Amino acid sequence: MKRSLFFSVLAFLVLYSCEKNPVGTKSGHLVLTGIKSAKGSEMVTIDLDSGYVETNPVSCYILSSTVYDPNTGGYGYVSCDTVFTLVNTGDGSIIRSIRLPGLISSAVIDPENNVLIGTYGEYEYVLDPDSTNGATLPVFHTYLLTTDLETGDIVLNKEFSLGDGVYLCTHFFDPVNRLYILQRADKSLLYINPVTGSLTKTVELAEPLTNVVYNTDENNIIAMRPGSEEGEYYIDVYNPSTGELISSSPVNGIDGYHYCIAAYDPVTKCYLAVSSDNEVLFILPETGEIVKTVKLDYPLSDIRFLRK
Repeated sequence: MKRSLFFSVLAFLVLYSCEKNPVGTKSGHLVLTGIKSAKGSEMVTIDLDSGYVETNPVSCYILSSTVYDPNTGGYGYVSCDTVFTLVNTGDGSIIRSIRLPGLISSAVIDPENNVLIGTYGEYEYVLDPDSTNGATLPVFHTYLLTTDLETGDIVLNKEFSLGDGVYLCTHFFDPVNRLYILQRADKSLLYINPVTGSLTKTVELAEPLTNVVYNTDENNIIAMRPGSEEGEYYIDVYNPSTGELISSSPVNGIDGYHYCIAAYDPVTKCYLAVSSDNEVLFILPETGEIVKTVKLDYPLSDIRFLRK
């Protein structure tokens, strides 16, 4: 079980269907896209209804920078030269390519306003006041960036204090209040206006959240965590406005799970995670019951999902 790291984390995410009965085609096809790193990086897209697999080569990319854009159906990532590329996962063609001012991570999309939101950091070297020979000290600055996905224009590029850091697996977008949410190292949830950069709210939590997703059906957030005893795992549901723990249910039948792998499918109403032996878990948030498992052929990083 991997623990969270500030500003550096490996993310996985995958999904399938959770209902015991097949989901009707009117719900759209459930697809996932992720990065396969073994023997050269590839973008892998799987239609989970048909089993169809499409692959496209990918150069160096930044972990936690990947998003699915529901407006175009494209999979986006930030390359190591700060370019955000939105790719048509069917044929590999580039939908859009935007040069950014930094290496964005903790990325999300606001589909209504059609913007990409994330954070990046950079060092500034200042004179060391205790030095007699002009030595410098590195000072780290963090910025909140919001970019218009249609035009490539920068909506906001503002320095933002994140204290001692953030949990990069705990970032999501609140589509109801149109806020970007991060969990700071002191466990507080930060509610940020991505257009103005203002901190609108801080919610205190007792625990760091892992594998967090936003449940649009119930307006709550769902997280998975290990228990105090070996082999104990729980799925927790929180009120994001107050930090109140609504429910906590044991997840039985697994011996671990990959950190930073999570999704919520509003059609099947399931929380999705991946076990340590690469089985996709379809979990009912209310009870912790694993409704279904699907074995992955190989691990993928930075996976996102979308119904098309």
